Amino acid sequence: YLADRDGSTGPDVKGVAVIRRFDMATGTPSGETPVPAVEWFSDIAVAGDGTVYGTVSGGAQASDAATWQVWRIRPDGTASAIIQGAPLQRPNGIALDAKGNLVVVNMLTPDVQTYSPDGTLLGTEQAAQAGNDGIVIMGDGTKYVSSVTQGGISRIRPGQPATLVAENIPNAASMCYDAGANQLVV
Repeated sequence: YLADRDGSTGPDVKGVAVIRRFDMATGTPSGETPVPAVEWFSDIAVAGDGTVYGTVSGGAQASDAATWQVWRIRPDGTASAIIQGAPLQRPNGIALDAKGNLVVVNMLTPDVQTYSPDGTLLGTEQAAQAGNDGIVIMGDGTKYVSSVTQGGISRIRPGQPATLVAENIPNAASMCYDAGANQLVV
């Protein structure tokens, strides 16, 4: 699954978010789902049944809380915003925890918010820094969060306050975990 967009080729051509799917063995495209109501997704997370969750950080209207959204795109292509506005604060990174809940990091605050798949807020933790972009959730529930604006990596262990485990990373944006090398890739 890949968050992409079509359009945006000129000042009068609106962008349209597209979720593209690929066969992992061959790299062959295996379908796409346009979401015309969204110009682009900041990040996506995919559930086991193929449901895609995507964040919209606000784009050109980033100061308008109504543009802060989390969308659900079902395997049949049905798409809807399931969370909009506060308590989101320019949502950026998104991941699924072991229970299938959505974990969202925000740009304007250090809030790391956990929502049920229907969009109900279940809890909020704090990263060590604001300006967050990437998130990785380990098997034991530990969360790693990257701050693209402040250049650090927060570690949030279950039930514990966040600690800053890395600093001075220029533009620490998206992040993943490389299990073979046992390392975070930023």
